[in-house]
Amino acid sequence: MMEPKSIFLLGLLLFRVGKLMRNDKLAWSAEYEAKKFKFYHNTSLFLTLQSTGPEMTNLCKKSWCDKVDDYFVVPHHYVNWQKPTEQWLIHHFSKMILHTRRLPQQAQWYMFAFDNNYFFVERLIKELSKFDSHLPIYTILRDFHADIQHKPVLIFSRSALNTFYDLEEENCSENAENVEEWLTTCMSIPPITISVDRSKKSRIFAIKRHFQVDEMKTMPNDYHDDKDYIHRHSSSLLSFTNLSLEDLKLLPIFVEKVQGGYKKKAASKILF
Repeated sequence: MMEPKSIFLLGLLLFRVGKLMRNDKLAWSAEYEAKKFKFYHNTSLFLTLQSTGPEMTNLCKKSWCDKVDDYFVVPHHYVNWQKPTEQWLIHHFSKMILHTRRLPQQAQWYMFAFDNNYFFVERLIKELSKFDSHLPIYTILRDFHADIQHKPVLIFSRSALNTFYDLEEENCSENAENVEEWLTTCMSIPPITISVDRSKKSRIFAIKRHFQVDEMKTMPNDYHDDKDYIHRHSSSLLSFTNLSLEDLKLLPIFVEKVQGGYKKKAASKILF
């Protein structure tokens, strides 16, 4: 039997969620305002994560999101996330970025992403550490070798975020053909490129074929393993993107097994 205090807290939570969902504008603002009660000292990377559903978001929280310094989740009921156009993405990213103004400006880097990504956060932070966050630096992460539509990830230095706020009304037009054109026009400076390695291989891997139990049964007779597509990607990936729910359930397990096997192999070389 639940204690009276627990019943009260649960009722308060349900009331708050219900109230927020009845008013989208109020919900968006209230969630960001609530974040003001948390402090961000010495934060290197802050993530604004767009939820596409509670289960996907929870998987992110339990895996890579837990490795960023702090994050805020935009609730999934704001998103027609199944088939977003580039114009919809431009509008929504603009909204996400502008609402970040409500958060304490203590981070060095600000990341805007959907929850169908899996990031190697330590590798990403190491890459960003090569740049000065006091300069207006930004980057757009997308798998340019992929022939499937997928959502990009945006990363801004603190200075670049302030530059966007200053230039947004004057420079930004949502009539651009894609997110890259829109943001480059907004900022009046080109982005840095960290999404490809020195061999011009993509460090962002957009999943084309999703995990499924009966995959072989659904494959045509001319089945192939996408070897060419895999080889167009770097051995130093920053992220996987375009993930399904099943992908996100399995991918952290595979990553842990691979990294664990690599560490054991490296340790054995040292010992013997």
